Amino acid sequence: MKLSRAAIFIFLLFFMSSLGFSSNDFYFLGKVNFMGATGSEDSYKEGENDFPAASSFSTIGFGLGFTTSIKPLFFGLEAHYNLGGTTILTDTSDHDTVKVNTYNYASGFLMLGVDFLKNQKISLLINTGIGLSYALNPEMKTYVSEYGYETEIEPPEKKYFLTAFAGLGLKIYLNPVLGVLLNTRYQFIDQEEPQSAFCVSAGIVYTF
Repeated sequence: MKLSRAAIFIFLLFFMSSLGFSSNDFYFLGKVNFMGATGSEDSYKEGENDFPAASSFSTIGFGLGFTTSIKPLFFGLEAHYNLGGTTILTDTSDHDTVKVNTYNYASGFLMLGVDFLKNQKISLLINTGIGLSYALNPEMKTYVSEYGYETEIEPPEKKYFLTAFAGLGLKIYLNPVLGVLLNTRYQFIDQEEPQSAFCVSAGIVYTF
């Protein structure tokens, strides 16, 4: 824990000291998250994990980000808020199903990237990031399955989940200070049942 705090402190110190001699971007994004299916028949435990398999689903969200660049590298911080969605859980022993709502969650990332093609009109970039996701107001909920059984869905035991992403982006400059930012990312969430996602985002970027 002390090592991770030291790493964050060094990152922030370098981040702030670089502001005076680099270009900076502030951006606001809307996003769609295509969440992959999780679980399998092997995870079934009667009376403990009766619905081990969850279907894929999609959610929407938004994010804020700030990056500073020392050409061709850039690094920064991002914060996301994601609305919950609806997934279908399956009892792999008898194929009963129950439709449940997923939790809203927030994420924060430290990110690093490179502009591998940049001119006055566009910038193509690769970026990666690592951080934490946090389920907001998780609580036990009761649902009724397709076969008519009441099913209690408990919140996750862990409060925070390690989350990482990697992807491609495109910035289109409308003028020297304003542009459009498009991102596609593969994301991995290390939760109780690890989950992958494909995320697409678009928004406005301000350069100063």
